[in-house]
Amino acid sequence: MWKKIISYIEKKSTSKFSQYFLSLIAFVESIFFPIPPDIVLVPIIYFNKNKFLKTVINCTFFSVLGGAVGYLIGFYLFDLVKNFLDLEKQKMFFNFYDDWGLIAIFLGGFTPIPYKVIAITSGYAKFNFFSFILLSVLSRGMRFIIIGYIVKKYGNLGISFLEKNKYLIFFIIPILVIGLIYMVSKHA
Repeated sequence: MWKKIISYIEKKSTSKFSQYFLSLIAFVESIFFPIPPDIVLVPIIYFNKNKFLKTVINCTFFSVLGGAVGYLIGFYLFDLVKNFLDLEKQKMFFNFYDDWGLIAIFLGGFTPIPYKVIAITSGYAKFNFFSFILLSVLSRGMRFIIIGYIVKKYGNLGISFLEKNKYLIFFIIPILVIGLIYMVSKHA
């Protein structure tokens, strides 16, 4: 079954509709779809290296757009379920998310943590929408540009490197960025 899916994705990545296919996958993955857009992003860039930047921007834009829809789902979901929840515990959760939401959103957009969970949670916690969008553009854009650049520059070797080191790359880089931001803000 996976071979059929991979074959289908490779076929779609070389078609003239590849950017639309990527847009759709990036959008729905940010709301409910279980397969990350990287699965489509990588072959599109591999087979169309000259469209690297267009592909990364497309993937980032539609991923964040889908994240905005996920945010709205979470935002309105709270009103539907609040009568069934312990609101005192919810207040503790909201306070926690107010304090740590920036880090959660950045990590969720960059790491293998499902971005849809962060998007819906951010809406549910009524986290500032514009901050959510800005952090999403930053984290999703960094993720996709790193993946795209490695594939564009190193081809098969880059794909192999990403497969072997993806968890290391996508946990270490955001932790370093957060540490750098913390150090800069502490000295400011």
